[in-house]
Amino acid sequence: MKKFTNKLLLSDMDGTLLNSQGCISRENQQAIKYFIENGGLFGIATGRSQLNSVLFLDEIKVNAPCILYNGCGIFDFSANKFITLHELPKARLIVFLEYCLKKFPDVTIQIYCPEMCYFVSPESQADPYVVSIHQPCEFCGMDAIIDIPWIKILFCGKTEDLRTLNATMLHSELMNELNWVFSSEIYLEYLPAGISKGSALRYIKEIMGAEFRVYAVGDYNNDVEMLQTADVGIATKNAISSLKELADVVTVSNDENAIAEIIDKIL
Repeated sequence: MKKFTNKLLLSDMDGTLLNSQGCISRENQQAIKYFIENGGLFGIATGRSQLNSVLFLDEIKVNAPCILYNGCGIFDFSANKFITLHELPKARLIVFLEYCLKKFPDVTIQIYCPEMCYFVSPESQADPYVVSIHQPCEFCGMDAIIDIPWIKILFCGKTEDLRTLNATMLHSELMNELNWVFSSEIYLEYLPAGISKGSALRYIKEIMGAEFRVYAVGDYNNDVEMLQTADVGIATKNAISSLKELADVVTVSNDENAIAEIIDKIL
């Protein structure tokens, strides 16, 4: 038996595995390699898609089922296929999204499908930086993607606009068909009802078996259920206060090689 046999570490990406420059530090890269070579299983748990996440995987190896779309999908990167994938009730969302496009013109709307992220807001109002970090992506109308599955919806805008938009949803018939989470101050995400990183981790724990001890680390609201579901929930120093309060352990910040610190000092 190796040093890290039967240990599974799942890491959020933005604000956790990635530093403030959006990179995986050399220290984290080396620690993950050491962890895997010594029997550990490492995976990511992110709101990103498989097509976006893979852009970072030249720097590290993942050898565990990974949580994508904030829990809507569990993906096996070694086999390049989904283990599970949940869909939104798109037919019931169309009218609401059309309302949002008119009522909240400063909020950008993205619809994630299995093979692409689509901006359904006008390209002229999209923030170039937001577009750049959500590659690959395309701009189109909702009618162009009506025949393919919708996985999650991401709204990007000012916090007060997003809260007003979400309050409208919560007073509609959609409230029982969606789960929602603020994944940052400027991002509001809609997922299928009952879906979160926590629900995905529960499924992973079932298929991995009781012999595995699961460690999960994150920094924001979309990590709450995952940390609560893990055997050991870890928050980074830069995490929001509420997440640090519920975590079993608080480690160093994402700019201080948090993953390396966890592997070296906690696991």
